[in-house]
Amino acid sequence: MSRFPLDVLIDTFYLLPVKTLLRFRALSKSFCSLIDGPDFIKHHLEHSLSTKSHLILILKGLHLYTVDLDSLDKAIPFSEYPESIWGGTEVLGSCNGLLALSNSDQDFLLFNPSTRKLFKLPVEIIELPNDSCIRGFVFSGFGYDHVNDDYKVVRMVRFKQDEDDNIGWFSEYEVKVFSLKTNSWRQIKKLPNYLRFMFQFYFHLLHIRGYGVYACGVLHWVLPRRPELGVGNLIILQNVEIVGSENGFE
Repeated sequence: MSRFPLDVLIDTFYLLPVKTLLRFRALSKSFCSLIDGPDFIKHHLEHSLSTKSHLILILKGLHLYTVDLDSLDKAIPFSEYPESIWGGTEVLGSCNGLLALSNSDQDFLLFNPSTRKLFKLPVEIIELPNDSCIRGFVFSGFGYDHVNDDYKVVRMVRFKQDEDDNIGWFSEYEVKVFSLKTNSWRQIKKLPNYLRFMFQFYFHLLHIRGYGVYACGVLHWVLPRRPELGVGNLIILQNVEIVGSENGFE
Protein backbone atom coordinates (compact mmCIF):
# COMPACT_ATOMS: atom_id res chain seq x y z
CA MET A 1 0.00 0.00 0.00
CA SER A 2 2.98 2.32 0.50
CA ARG A 3 3.34 2.49 -3.29
CA PHE A 4 -0.09 4.15 -3.62
CA PRO A 5 -0.11 7.96 -3.60
CA LEU A 6 -1.62 9.22 -0.36
CA ASP A 7 -4.21 11.41 -2.09
CA VAL A 8 -5.46 8.44 -4.15
CA LEU A 9 -5.71 6.34 -1.00
CA ILE A 10 -7.65 9.04 0.86
CA ASP A 11 -10.02 9.59 -2.07
CA THR A 12 -10.66 5.83 -2.11
CA PHE A 13 -11.38 5.80 1.60
CA TYR A 14 -13.94 8.58 1.13
CA LEU A 15 -16.00 6.14 -0.94
CA LEU A 16 -16.16 3.47 1.77
CA PRO A 17 -18.86 3.08 4.42
CA VAL A 18 -17.98 3.64 8.07
CA LYS A 19 -18.12 -0.04 9.01
CA THR A 20 -15.51 -0.89 6.38
CA LEU A 21 -13.27 1.97 7.53
CA LEU A 22 -13.47 0.73 11.11
CA ARG A 23 -12.13 -2.65 9.98
CA PHE A 24 -9.33 -0.94 8.00
CA ARG A 25 -8.15 0.77 11.20
CA ALA A 26 -6.72 -2.56 12.31
CA LEU A 27 -4.48 -2.92 9.23
CA SER A 28 -1.79 -0.48 10.35
CA LYS A 29 -1.07 2.39 12.71
CA SER A 30 -0.94 4.82 9.80
CA PHE A 31 -4.41 3.73 8.59
CA CYS A 32 -5.76 4.06 12.12
CA SER A 33 -4.26 7.53 12.54
CA LEU A 34 -5.63 8.65 9.15
CA ILE A 35 -9.17 7.32 9.67
CA ASP A 36 -9.41 8.65 13.23
CA GLY A 37 -8.18 12.11 12.23
CA PRO A 38 -10.73 14.94 12.54
CA ASP A 39 -10.02 16.24 9.01
CA PHE A 40 -10.68 12.84 7.44
CA ILE A 41 -13.86 12.35 9.49
CA LYS A 42 -15.15 15.76 8.46
CA HIS A 43 -14.40 15.29 4.75
CA HIS A 44 -15.78 11.73 4.73
CA LEU A 45 -19.03 13.08 6.21
CA GLU A 46 -19.17 15.91 3.67
CA HIS A 47 -18.64 13.43 0.82
CA SER A 48 -21.38 11.12 2.12
CA LEU A 49 -23.83 14.02 2.47
CA SER A 50 -23.05 15.53 -0.94
CA THR A 51 -23.33 12.18 -2.75
CA LYS A 52 -26.17 10.89 -0.53
CA SER A 53 -24.24 7.65 -0.03
CA HIS A 54 -23.97 5.28 2.93
CA LEU A 55 -27.28 6.54 4.33
CA ILE A 56 -29.17 4.54 6.94
CA LEU A 57 -32.57 4.94 8.56
CA ILE A 58 -32.85 4.57 12.33
CA LEU A 59 -36.10 3.10 13.67
CA LYS A 60 -37.09 3.16 17.32
CA GLY A 61 -39.48 0.72 18.91
CA LEU A 62 -38.60 -1.09 22.10
CA HIS A 63 -35.11 -1.24 20.56
CA LEU A 64 -33.11 0.59 17.91
CA TYR A 65 -33.02 -0.75 14.35
CA THR A 66 -31.07 0.27 11.26
CA VAL A 67 -32.24 0.07 7.64
CA ASP A 68 -30.00 0.60 4.61
CA LEU A 69 -31.70 3.28 2.49
CA ASP A 70 -30.21 1.84 -0.70
CA SER A 71 -32.09 -1.42 -0.24
CA LEU A 72 -34.81 -0.90 2.43
CA ASP A 73 -35.15 -4.68 2.57
CA LYS A 74 -34.56 -5.49 6.24
CA ALA A 75 -34.47 -3.74 9.60
CA ILE A 76 -31.45 -4.91 11.59
CA PRO A 77 -31.59 -4.54 15.40
CA PHE A 78 -28.55 -3.29 17.25
CA SER A 79 -26.78 -6.33 18.65
CA GLU A 80 -24.90 -4.44 21.36
CA TYR A 81 -26.10 -1.51 23.43
CA PRO A 82 -24.12 0.75 25.73
CA GLU A 83 -25.40 0.25 29.25
CA SER A 84 -26.76 3.81 29.34
CA ILE A 85 -29.33 2.96 26.63
CA TRP A 86 -32.40 1.02 27.75
CA GLY A 87 -36.01 0.40 26.69
CA GLY A 88 -37.24 3.77 27.98
CA THR A 89 -34.62 5.77 26.10
CA GLU A 90 -36.13 8.08 23.47
CA VAL A 91 -34.55 9.46 20.29
CA LEU A 92 -35.04 13.24 20.39
CA GLY A 93 -33.19 13.98 17.15
CA SER A 94 -30.50 13.01 14.65
CA CYS A 95 -27.91 14.87 12.61
CA ASN A 96 -24.90 13.85 10.48
CA GLY A 97 -25.05 10.24 11.63
CA LEU A 98 -25.35 11.08 15.35
CA LEU A 99 -28.38 10.34 17.52
CA ALA A 100 -29.42 12.51 20.45
CA LEU A 101 -31.02 10.33 23.10
CA SER A 102 -33.00 11.14 26.21
CA ASN A 103 -33.36 9.00 29.31
CA SER A 104 -35.13 11.87 31.08
CA ASP A 105 -35.52 15.64 30.82
CA GLN A 106 -32.15 15.99 32.57
CA ASP A 107 -30.27 12.97 31.19
CA PHE A 108 -29.15 13.28 27.54
CA LEU A 109 -26.70 11.27 25.44
CA LEU A 110 -25.12 11.45 21.98
CA PHE A 111 -24.73 8.11 20.22
CA ASN A 112 -22.90 7.18 17.01
CA PRO A 113 -24.64 4.01 15.75
CA SER A 114 -21.83 3.25 13.28
CA THR A 115 -18.99 3.27 15.82
CA ARG A 116 -21.19 2.42 18.87
CA LYS A 117 -19.52 5.31 20.70
CA LEU A 118 -21.62 7.04 23.34
CA PHE A 119 -21.16 10.45 24.93
CA LYS A 120 -23.08 11.30 28.08
CA LEU A 121 -23.93 14.99 28.51
CA PRO A 122 -23.36 16.56 31.93
CA VAL A 123 -26.60 16.47 33.89
CA GLU A 124 -28.34 19.86 33.96
CA ILE A 125 -30.79 20.04 36.84
CA ILE A 126 -34.14 21.75 36.22
CA GLU A 127 -34.67 24.24 39.06
CA LEU A 128 -37.96 26.04 39.69
CA PRO A 129 -37.70 29.84 39.30
CA ASN A 130 -39.75 30.33 42.51
CA ASP A 131 -41.74 28.36 45.07
CA SER A 132 -45.11 29.14 43.46
CA CYS A 133 -44.14 27.57 40.10
CA ILE A 134 -44.54 24.00 38.97
CA ARG A 135 -42.60 22.35 36.16
CA GLY A 136 -44.51 21.68 32.97
CA PHE A 137 -43.78 20.39 29.50
CA VAL A 138 -40.20 20.13 28.20
CA PHE A 139 -39.23 20.75 24.56
CA SER A 140 -35.91 19.47 23.21
CA GLY A 141 -33.95 19.54 19.97
CA PHE A 142 -30.60 18.53 18.47
CA GLY A 143 -28.69 20.08 15.58
CA TYR A 144 -25.38 21.10 14.06
CA ASP A 145 -23.87 24.60 14.17
CA HIS A 146 -22.12 24.99 10.80
CA VAL A 147 -20.49 28.30 11.74
CA ASN A 148 -18.73 27.01 14.84
CA ASP A 149 -18.46 23.34 13.79
CA ASP A 150 -20.35 22.31 16.91
CA TYR A 151 -23.23 20.03 17.85
CA LYS A 152 -25.85 21.45 20.18
CA VAL A 153 -28.77 20.21 22.27
CA VAL A 154 -31.56 22.66 23.08
CA ARG A 155 -33.84 22.22 26.10
CA MET A 156 -36.85 24.47 26.75
CA VAL A 157 -38.64 23.97 30.07
CA ARG A 158 -42.11 25.40 30.66
CA PHE A 159 -43.01 26.63 34.14
CA LYS A 160 -46.40 27.85 35.23
CA GLN A 161 -48.04 29.15 38.39
CA ASP A 162 -50.07 26.65 40.39
CA GLU A 163 -53.33 28.46 39.64
CA ASP A 164 -52.79 28.66 35.85
CA ASP A 165 -54.95 26.63 33.51
CA ASN A 166 -53.74 24.69 30.47
CA ILE A 167 -53.81 27.77 28.24
CA GLY A 168 -50.55 28.86 29.81
CA TRP A 169 -50.91 32.62 29.23
CA PHE A 170 -48.62 33.35 32.16
CA SER A 171 -46.16 30.52 31.61
CA GLU A 172 -42.45 31.14 31.90
CA TYR A 173 -39.76 29.33 29.95
CA GLU A 174 -36.16 28.42 30.67
CA VAL A 175 -34.06 27.77 27.56
CA LYS A 176 -30.63 26.17 27.84
CA VAL A 177 -28.24 25.05 25.11
CA PHE A 178 -25.54 22.40 25.39
CA SER A 179 -22.39 22.81 23.29
CA LEU A 180 -20.43 19.65 22.53
CA LYS A 181 -17.32 21.72 21.77
CA THR A 182 -17.28 23.30 25.26
CA ASN A 183 -19.03 20.36 26.98
CA SER A 184 -21.21 22.81 28.90
CA TRP A 185 -24.74 24.21 29.16
CA ARG A 186 -25.60 27.87 28.71
CA GLN A 187 -28.86 29.64 29.50
CA ILE A 188 -30.47 31.91 26.89
CA LYS A 189 -31.91 35.03 28.51
CA LYS A 190 -33.69 36.93 25.71
CA LEU A 191 -36.78 34.93 24.84
CA PRO A 192 -39.71 35.87 22.56
CA ASN A 193 -43.16 36.23 24.16
CA TYR A 194 -44.79 33.66 21.88
CA LEU A 195 -42.97 30.84 23.68
CA ARG A 196 -45.73 31.14 26.27
CA PHE A 197 -48.15 29.65 23.75
CA MET A 198 -46.04 26.71 22.53
CA PHE A 199 -47.69 24.19 24.81
CA GLN A 200 -51.23 22.95 24.33
CA PHE A 201 -52.29 19.93 26.37
CA TYR A 202 -54.30 17.93 23.82
CA PHE A 203 -52.02 18.82 20.91
CA HIS A 204 -48.90 17.48 22.64
CA LEU A 205 -50.81 14.55 24.13
CA LEU A 206 -51.54 13.30 20.61
CA HIS A 207 -48.08 14.00 19.15
CA ILE A 208 -44.65 12.61 19.92
CA ARG A 209 -43.30 14.74 22.72
CA GLY A 210 -41.90 18.20 21.93
CA TYR A 211 -38.86 17.25 19.90
CA GLY A 212 -37.73 19.79 17.34
CA VAL A 213 -37.15 18.76 13.72
CA TYR A 214 -33.70 19.76 12.41
CA ALA A 215 -33.49 20.85 8.77
CA CYS A 216 -31.19 23.28 6.90
CA GLY A 217 -29.35 24.34 10.06
CA VAL A 218 -32.55 25.22 11.92
CA LEU A 219 -34.71 23.48 14.54
CA HIS A 220 -38.48 23.57 13.94
CA TRP A 221 -41.40 23.26 16.37
CA VAL A 222 -45.11 23.58 15.65
CA LEU A 223 -46.91 26.32 17.57
CA PRO A 224 -50.45 24.90 18.04
CA ARG A 225 -53.53 26.76 16.88
CA ARG A 226 -55.02 29.17 19.43
CA PRO A 227 -58.55 30.03 18.24
CA GLU A 228 -59.24 31.95 21.46
CA LEU A 229 -56.32 34.25 20.60
CA GLY A 230 -56.90 34.38 16.86
CA VAL A 231 -53.65 32.48 16.20
CA GLY A 232 -53.45 29.76 13.54
CA ASN A 233 -50.88 26.96 13.30
CA LEU A 234 -47.37 28.40 13.13
CA ILE A 235 -43.87 26.97 12.89
CA ILE A 236 -41.24 28.28 15.28
CA LEU A 237 -37.65 28.28 14.04
CA GLN A 238 -34.55 28.29 16.20
CA ASN A 239 -31.29 28.94 14.40
CA VAL A 240 -28.70 26.55 15.84
CA GLU A 241 -25.83 28.68 14.53
CA ILE A 242 -26.65 31.79 16.61
CA VAL A 243 -28.46 30.25 19.54
CA GLY A 244 -25.37 30.54 21.72
CA SER A 245 -25.10 34.31 21.42
CA GLU A 246 -28.70 35.43 20.74
CA ASN A 247 -32.05 33.77 21.20
CA GLY A 248 -32.06 32.62 17.57
CA PHE A 249 -35.88 32.36 17.39
CA GLU A 250 -37.98 33.38 14.39
